[in-house]
Amino acid sequence: MAAHPSPKRGTVLVADDDPVMRLLMLEMLTQVGLDAVEAADGPAAIASFQRQPPDLVLLDVDMPDMDGFAVCRAIRALHAIESAATVPIIMVTGGDDLEAVTQAYEVGATDFVSKPINWPILGHRVLYVLRASDAIARLRVADAQNRAVLAAIPDTFFRLNRDGYYLDYEQGHEAGNAFPLEQCVGRHVSQVLPQHIAGHLLEQAQAVLASQQIRSFDYELQLGLQLRHFEARLVSTGAGDVLGLVRDISERKRAEEQIRRLAYCDSLTGIPNRQAFLELLERELAHSRQAGKKFAVLFMDLDSFKRINDTLGHNVGDLLLQTVSERLRDTIRPSDVVSHMASGNHLARLGGDEFTILIPDLDRVEDALAVAQRVKDAMRRPFQLDGNEIFVTASIGISLYPEDGQDSESLLKYADTAMYHAKNCGKNNAKLYSSSLTMQIMSHVKLEVGLRKALQNNELYLLYQPQIDVPSSQIVGVEALVRWRHPEHGVIPPNDFIPLAEETGLIVPIGEWVLRTACTQAKAWQQTCRRAIRMAVNLSARQFKDENLTQIVLSALGDSGLEPRLLELELTEGTLMDDARATMAMLEQLRGIGVLLSIDDFGTGYSSMSYLKRFDVRALKIDKSFIVGLPQDPENAAITRAIIAMAHGLRMIVVAEGVETDEQLALLEQYGCDMAQGFYLGRPSPQESITQMLKVQRAPATPAAR
Repeated sequence: MAAHPSPKRGTVLVADDDPVMRLLMLEMLTQVGLDAVEAADGPAAIASFQRQPPDLVLLDVDMPDMDGFAVCRAIRALHAIESAATVPIIMVTGGDDLEAVTQAYEVGATDFVSKPINWPILGHRVLYVLRASDAIARLRVADAQNRAVLAAIPDTFFRLNRDGYYLDYEQGHEAGNAFPLEQCVGRHVSQVLPQHIAGHLLEQAQAVLASQQIRSFDYELQLGLQLRHFEARLVSTGAGDVLGLVRDISERKRAEEQIRRLAYCDSLTGIPNRQAFLELLERELAHSRQAGKKFAVLFMDLDSFKRINDTLGHNVGDLLLQTVSERLRDTIRPSDVVSHMASGNHLARLGGDEFTILIPDLDRVEDALAVAQRVKDAMRRPFQLDGNEIFVTASIGISLYPEDGQDSESLLKYADTAMYHAKNCGKNNAKLYSSSLTMQIMSHVKLEVGLRKALQNNELYLLYQPQIDVPSSQIVGVEALVRWRHPEHGVIPPNDFIPLAEETGLIVPIGEWVLRTACTQAKAWQQTCRRAIRMAVNLSARQFKDENLTQIVLSALGDSGLEPRLLELELTEGTLMDDARATMAMLEQLRGIGVLLSIDDFGTGYSSMSYLKRFDVRALKIDKSFIVGLPQDPENAAITRAIIAMAHGLRMIVVAEGVETDEQLALLEQYGCDMAQGFYLGRPSPQESITQMLKVQRAPATPAAR
């Protein structure tokens, strides 16, 4: 949903030790019409808050000396400043770490955002939080005003004797016109009020006469179509009678309910929020412990929800979340499987596209799996939203009490862990938690932490695999391959850390390091071996979409002194086909630099001649899966021959990957393949080994002709 500007310019305190982050946040806040003050560390943030309390605080978690958690706790402890307890505080964390998020809420944070930050969304998020804060503040003011007004209006007065008969009765102006005078005086309370209220009133009246102390109680009356709330205060007159004062507190109750709804209901979907679900979970824990029952927590996350926001906009994304919540409510209504579940009471939205479902009094694990299956089936049905037909799937994790955890935090965390496992198993899946999953997640987290330090600790290094000219058997190029030597675990296989780098975005700085290192090495070989060796470097999809890619390539070439014609950038078919218009623009920029472009792993993706003609790349590399069966596999042989013929027809050079035998090389030469690489021709090797190979082998007559 589009955010509306605040009616007044609010002031936001930005606390971050990183000056660049502060600058970006200040710019973002300016763009959404907010003023900002900045603090470079925790003490400075607290001092700024004491000087002039802001309307909102954007607080980085990771700051030296005094971290964001301590700052948040200190601000909430400033009792001398009225707004310290209520001002919204948004914590900026370094990742989607559940423990950090939980700790942020424990110290009093209102919300949190994770790095890397989506700046346009953050601005709107700040506006939404400010709006919610203003609404709550207005409700509190309204509640105080209501109390003052009610106090000024005459209450209903009555006098009872010790037997419960009305002696006097004068109705107040705001008493809801409950009972007229003639209906009360001289009559017993049981003849005027409902039986349960009359009985309670008589009990309290006897207690007042016995103790000579003031007693009060609340009660409800259904007056026509309205349910009214009243507060009765009783005091002894000293003459054996009881004086009662009755006040209509319906407005106060409504204000309290509205405040409660804001605190416990998700503003977008109207279903319970995270805080409400946690309290429900605590109540269910207490009930299940006492009754010896089991229950399940389902944690659901929509698959690829970000894609919908990015392609169709956040208005459609919000509509989808609202419709998802409605569909979930319908899906978990009382049924033969979970007959005791009340609609809506066991469903919550934790935030974003994350929903939870509590299944109490569980008899069998299969019942929880059945609910998960119904939810998955419900999500797979198309959503008709704003003229768009949208298809989504859901990944669901399930934790069980008491098998998986004894407290709400553990059960929610383990259900979340199982959900991520479901995503890793192909999405549109439901998985039960097991203790081994925690070990896997921890291993994954540790690997990510290590990878973030790998660049600065010089743990990454390059190996180079020779590429030969098939007719002459001369080395005409090499492919740069990145490797990681972990200080504790030794060499980490690329298949373990490259996908992690892609997932976390670390592939962009790693890819830049690979590009610069490879260019520098190619120039060194040209100088020491008198050989113009072409350097092939893989570009990931994230690198290719980076708007700074052209400048990075130019900088790497300029710093190393390598000629652009000696740098070849390899792209996968999937990368090229992701966004045709943006792809064409980026390819034109790279061709303008003078570097060569090739398609890696050809044959495993789209393999379309139309896009080969449109994108106009220099070369394609036949995937090794087609080479491995040669020469025995006639189908692979036919495919390989056809690819070579097609590429030559488009004036493209063909490189065969994965050559492991002399027979394969001979067949490729027979088919007219231009270049080849593989273990038979040379394994990925350090630069010293490649240097020796180049010095031993004579240079071809035209080293860069192909």
